Amino acid sequence: MAQEDSGLDELLALSRKFSKQKEDNEKQERAKIEQGKKVRGVLQGLQELNLSMALDQLKTVAKPELIQRVAALRTKPGTEDLRKLITKLVDETERQVSSLNPKSDTTSLVNSMRTLSILLDLYFSLN
Repeated sequence: MAQEDSGLDELLALSRKFSKQKEDNEKQERAKIEQGKKVRGVLQGLQELNLSMALDQLKTVAKPELIQRVAALRTKPGTEDLRKLITKLVDETERQVSSLNPKSDTTSLVNSMRTLSILLDLYFSLN
């Protein structure tokens, strides 16, 4: 009879130990999930800050329609639209450079290059 009690006690102790380990594992998992949420929130905040800074910089050199397109990126996930915008700007700048004559005003070309630089900074900060 004593052995049965001893075996039962041992079984109950193992059950409690298993329950405790399971509870600890669940706590750790919840903590990891919470930490992941915090990290994603911080990253989202940094992306928003980068976008805001880029928009402020673009106001001095970019056309209003380009600024609107960049501002619209706030609601779009990923960087595909930004990549397309950069590609289009590069193509336009290339056309401007090829049509330049030595005496022409280069202000729009300089602004395009500054705009391109700002957009590239933004692109790499989002990746």
